[in-house]
This record gives sequence, C-alpha cells and structure tokens, in this order.
Amino acid sequence: MRRRHMAGLSAAAAAVLLAGVPMVAHAGSAPVAELRASGPDPVFLANLDDDAGACRARSRTIAAAAVDREAAADERFQAAKEELEQEPDKDQAERAYLALRRSHRVELNQADRELAACHDAADTTVNGPADELDLTRLRIGAWPDAPADATATLVTTGRVRLFVKRSGWQVASTVSAAELRRGAELGLEGTDVVRDRAVWDGRATVTLRVTAGGRTTSSVVRLREAPVITQLNTQKLQRVLTSDATDDSGRQWRAATAAVLPEGVPLDRIDTGGDDWMQDLFEPAYQVMPGPNGKPHGLRVLVPTVNDLHRQAARITYTRLRGPGVAVVHVPGVPAEGLDDMNTYDSMGNVETMPPTPGHPHGTIVVGNTPSRELLTFFRSQGAQDVVTVDTGWLTIGHVDEFIQFLPSARGWRAIVADPAAGLRLLDKASGAQKLHGGLPTLEWPYDERIDQRTVAEFRADEQFVDTNRTAAARIAANVAELGLTEDRIVRVPMLFTARSLDWAIEKTAAEQLPAGPDRDQALADLNAMRQAVAETPNVINGLVVNAGRYVAPKPYGPRVNGRDVFADATTAALTRIGHQVRFVDDLISAHVSEGEIHCSTNTFRAYP
Repeated sequence: MRRRHMAGLSAAAAAVLLAGVPMVAHAGSAPVAELRASGPDPVFLANLDDDAGACRARSRTIAAAAVDREAAADERFQAAKEELEQEPDKDQAERAYLALRRSHRVELNQADRELAACHDAADTTVNGPADELDLTRLRIGAWPDAPADATATLVTTGRVRLFVKRSGWQVASTVSAAELRRGAELGLEGTDVVRDRAVWDGRATVTLRVTAGGRTTSSVVRLREAPVITQLNTQKLQRVLTSDATDDSGRQWRAATAAVLPEGVPLDRIDTGGDDWMQDLFEPAYQVMPGPNGKPHGLRVLVPTVNDLHRQAARITYTRLRGPGVAVVHVPGVPAEGLDDMNTYDSMGNVETMPPTPGHPHGTIVVGNTPSRELLTFFRSQGAQDVVTVDTGWLTIGHVDEFIQFLPSARGWRAIVADPAAGLRLLDKASGAQKLHGGLPTLEWPYDERIDQRTVAEFRADEQFVDTNRTAAARIAANVAELGLTEDRIVRVPMLFTARSLDWAIEKTAAEQLPAGPDRDQALADLNAMRQAVAETPNVINGLVVNAGRYVAPKPYGPRVNGRDVFADATTAALTRIGHQVRFVDDLISAHVSEGEIHCSTNTFRAYP
C-alpha cells in the first residue's frame, strides 16, 4: 500500500481573567447598570466539542453513506477529465479542468461539512455541566433601584452566542427590570474558530443597552477568541493512537510500544479502514481560557486532513474521537491553478511544531512545500504561532517528519535531524562484502524485492545512491538554517536515503518491458536520474516521543560491526546525550516498506496548559 502521497493567551492574562475587573465602556448619561467581564482581557472558546455525546452515532451514519457516493463522484470526475483531455484548445481545457477539480472537491467534502456541523454550539442549549464550563462568564451588576419601566437589550458582534442564566441557561436578547435589580449572569460561547483573519479576526463585543426614565445608557465588553494552538512533543503524553494492524509485524511493534508507555497512557488501536498512517489523518491542537478558580480550561481541537488519500480515514476524528472536551475543525482545501491535488502536503505528518523560542512562546509550526492555501491561512490566522515553510520537494513523500523531530531534554528541547553524510561515513566502518541491511529476517515476496539486499560495497559504488544522500544532506542543512536552529539545539542522527522508492520500482518495471531501442534507453536513463528520496535504513527520526526520556524508534537494520548494528548504536549514543533511552521496534514489513515508520503510524494526545 502506498504511503501518504498576535500573541496568544498569556499566562498573565489567564491568571487575571477571573479577578473581577470591570470591562465597560459607557455611552449616554451616567450608567445605571454595568456589564462586567471577569478580567482585563476576556477570552472565549469556540464551543465545537460534543459534551452531550449527541454527534457520534449520526457521524457514523454520515461517514458510511459517503463511501459509495464519493466513489461514484470519482468515476464522474475521471470521465469528465478524460473528455477534457480531448479538447483541442488547451488553455480552455485547463480552465475547465480547474473548475472541475474545484467542484469535485466540494462534492467530496460534503460529508466533512455535514460531520463538522454537529457540535455543542450548533444548538441553543447548554448541554450539561461540562458544556457550562465552556462558557465565558459575564455579569450585569445589580441595580437595586431599577424602575419598573426599565428595559435592557443585549447585542453581540462576532461569531458568538450569548446565554442568560435563569432557571437554566437561555439564549436571550432582553433583560427584565427584575433581572436588572438583582443582577444577571451571562455565558458566551464561540460558534466557530477563526479561519481567515481577513474575514473574522476572532474579536467579539457584548453591549448592554438600558433604557429607563427616558434615558438610555450602554456598556460594552470586548472579547477575543482563544487561538487554536498546535500541541508540542514537549507536552506530557496522555494517549497514543494507531490504526488496528492487520499483520503480525504491525501487531508486534505496537505491543512493544505499548509496553514502554508510562502507566495510565493507553495505546488505542482504531479501525481506519485500512489506512495505516494515523499521523497523517489529523493534527492535534487546543484552545485554552481561564476557568473556575483561575485554572486554565480548554478544548482539544483536531484538524483532520482533507487530502484525497486520507480523507475518509480522517473521519475517525468525528466518528471515534470527537466528544466531551474534543472538538473537530474542518478546513477545506480549494484546488489551485498549478498545484497537483495528488500531492500529500495536506497530510498532517507534514505539520510539525518546533517548541518555544524567544518571541515565539507557543512554538513555530513547520510545514513542507505547498499545503493548501486554506490550511496555511487557518494556522496563520490564529495569531499565536508563526508558520515556516521548508523544502520537502526532495522527498518522494515530502513530509517534514521524514527528516526532523523535536524532543524534550533537560535543557528545554532539542531537534533530532537526519544526517545522511554521517550515514555514508558509517558505511566505511563495515566490511564491503556484507549486506548493508544486517540481521534481516527471512523475507518473502514481495518484501525480498522491496528491501534492497545489495552489499555495502555495491551501495558505495552506486552513484545514484551516493548522490541522493549528498542532495538530501544539502537540503536538510538548508531547512535547518531556514528554521534558525543553532548547533546547540541540534542532535544529528546518521541515516541513509535512496532514490529507489515505490515510484522508482514502478518506473523500472515499465522501462524493462519496453523493447530494446531509444525509448527503452531513455526510460532507463530517466530512472537513473531520479533523486527524490525515501529512507533506505528504517528512519529513526520518524519515531514516537514518550515521556520520561523514552523514545521509540524503528529498528534501523544497518550493517553490523562486531555483531552490533552501527546505525542503532549511533542513534542510541546521540539520544543518550540528551537524556533519552531508545527502544527499537521492528516496523520493517508493516510500515517501512510502504515508505512510512512509527511516527507516521501513530498520533498522540498531549496535555495542554
């Protein structure tokens, strides 16, 4: 199976939000009633979780019904595309094809829109005590002398809903004279996240207008929505998610991984319909605001991919993961001129977060190449994290998690970075006559062909292999510089890349089936010119960061010197220097041969502030 092809809420603001500071602006005569917020910088959440558990059953029905409908839509799209390929006017055909791609994407995302429409803020009800905690509290101060003719209205701006607490929480736009006399408690929820600051920047207002004795006064509270912030590997691990493996190799490494997780951290196996790449299905994030007693209160926010290769599997975010305290946000991608929809850059394994650096208290989002404009706009519009795009076009899959990973350390955090140059140097320690991949199990077809079983000497003599690693080293160095990483932050780990990807294997088969002649010669030359890279040695960068200095890495199957795997020893030595113990697990057959590894096959929930 082919693998997956401006500051935010500060701690100070959170601490004072419930301090009872009035946030009022008055108009008209001297105020007779005041609207108060609980602090100088009131924040609210987009209340998109499902505290009452009302959405899950409906979501499963929607997702199941979409499968056949989307298959039929794909057939219609392919037929229309083939018709356009016969169009003599190529410019007109290109314009028509772009319109076709866009309408097709809207059709494919119909289920995602329906799934995302079910959440706590979709109705006018406060769904129990847990949902009540998701409201930002405001208060109308008591006005004991309010006359009987006093009337009051509440007006909001922004994507919010306002409740008044009576016998229960009720949506209301008016307040009675009796409520003015005794005061009233209000609760505000956001009805959507910020998606594009040019459309809505997350700001909202609540205005109280009071009329009594022929005079009207008003007070205004200004609020802002908490940004959606992507989680960090430095945050405490709470839950590991993976697909439900169907092969012995997958079950074995999952069991080995579960054995090293801290007590109370489950490894949950979820049926993804055969999609092994849990990391690509969604990006975990969160929103947080001050809650009762000044303690932070937040929601976990999952951002599923809409990439065509993972779209249906990503709907587990709605059918299995959304619930109390867990929201899901649909960010549609719109096909753009000049961009191939079949790239995998919208897969969430291509979204990583570098931990905090000076001026970036919530970290920096790192993405590879050209994700959809809508996804980048969404992350940038939160205003809490910068987004840096690095070059991943030199990789066949093209994901950030193939060459860099961020780990906690005693001195904050470190970036472990793939080092192909060091990988080539390690080969000098091994006998040229031995196979590069030492200690391999007995391999049956097709794995005996997918694992390159040439000797170390043959790899060294292969110009394409050596040049692929030199190219990879140069691109990685440029990306590290783009991220502003200094040497004291970097831990380099030897590994090797190859151009002999699944794409290469397909092209090789096609070339060899051509009759002898110029076409065959050109196809073989093109094959040898390929330099896009995938991991040759199972990619130890692509592992799972666990608490307490533990790291789960793919067993690298490198050459052996004195009976020891030189790549495994080099990885252990590098990570030991930053206080991490490495547990190697064997994902050779279940993940590596399909151009993924442990990180690709897992996702995590981590504690947020």
